[in-house]
Amino acid sequence: MSDLPASLAAGLTSVAWYAAALVTITLVVFVVAVVRNRTRKREVANTENAVIPSQPTPPEGDVDAASWEQRILSFALELRRSASRQRVHQVIAQKLPALLEVERVWVIARFGGRRQVIVPHDGDTPGVNPLITGDGDWATFPLKVSDRVIGILGVDISLRPLPTRTRRAMATIAPLIAESLHTLDMISQLRELSSVDQLTGCATRQNGLQRLNAELTRAHRASREVAILMLDLDYFKSINDRFGHHCGDAVLTAIGRTLIQTLRVSDIRCRWGGEEFLVVLPETGIEQAKRVAVTLARRIAETLTHCDSARISVTTSVGITISSRDDEDPDVLLARADKALYRAKTDGRNCIRILLRDPTTSTPISPAPPTLFLERRDLHQGDRRQHPGFGRRKTDLSEEGGSTSPGQSAAGPDPQVRSNPA
Repeated sequence: MSDLPASLAAGLTSVAWYAAALVTITLVVFVVAVVRNRTRKREVANTENAVIPSQPTPPEGDVDAASWEQRILSFALELRRSASRQRVHQVIAQKLPALLEVERVWVIARFGGRRQVIVPHDGDTPGVNPLITGDGDWATFPLKVSDRVIGILGVDISLRPLPTRTRRAMATIAPLIAESLHTLDMISQLRELSSVDQLTGCATRQNGLQRLNAELTRAHRASREVAILMLDLDYFKSINDRFGHHCGDAVLTAIGRTLIQTLRVSDIRCRWGGEEFLVVLPETGIEQAKRVAVTLARRIAETLTHCDSARISVTTSVGITISSRDDEDPDVLLARADKALYRAKTDGRNCIRILLRDPTTSTPISPAPPTLFLERRDLHQGDRRQHPGFGRRKTDLSEEGGSTSPGQSAAGPDPQVRSNPA
């Protein structure tokens, strides 16, 4: 019986130890949980109250990088949309300095020997290239099209150097400008090809009609006369039949060159069709038109064309009419000039016939009011107007100087000139 209390005491001791151990573990877990909860709250509070550090400020050149790229794109699109030389030059002049953030730019290009200054500065001396004269410090960039340099883009860097991003962008901007200028030149050449007869160098029939309409409108406003001449080369078909069409083409080329060399720049020279030519003389009366017709007929007869072993010359028949104030319809004038040409051909060719409007039904053209000029010419020197020069018709001579010009006497007598009533 004595062992029972000892066993009970040992069991109670074991239970007490386990209970104590359980309470200790529970307290430890509780303390750890409380500490973790407080730590988490403290971290949250610190996070909410902490000052967020600012991001590093990007370089100044990258602040508006996107907008600057948009401006380059807008510049390129405006160049592409511009269909005229004036508009392209205007876009380059207005947009390029602001795009590059400079005061002065200089764009020069050369096409087929023709030099074009695209963007001169307002203060620049006309005809002076600042890239050559050394006016300021310039950064230059070539304008290339298919590895061919067509011009130079100069940027004035006297006030500030070009940013790095701008120098990198010039690899895109310069080709854009070069391509636009090259495209304009190609369009201009195509327009010229469509308005100029390639065989004679004279205007095409369509272009000649457009210019005739413009001259008649101008003459009607200013109460001026316009002379219409129709020329037809005599027996031209026999040249093609005897020497071949290539010799006929050579003759037409030579005649076209003679017309260009004899007439004024303002006169209209048009290949009307085949071997027929139309000549329009603005502000020209009947007497001067007759002198022009005589000179043209003589010079055409003097024109020798060497083709193969042949030396070919031709004569021409000419019909003349003069526009009056009421002659606004070009078809009426052309029909009258053509009728005068037909009479010249029926009268034996190599002659000039004049057909004017019936004076009884036409309204006379009132002369322009006189204009007073101060005499600034030295009266002891010769009159320069007696000597034809560039831009002047070789028949523009005074009455005292006569109606002949150098080289006319070799053609023999003048072609017959006769006026016929309408």
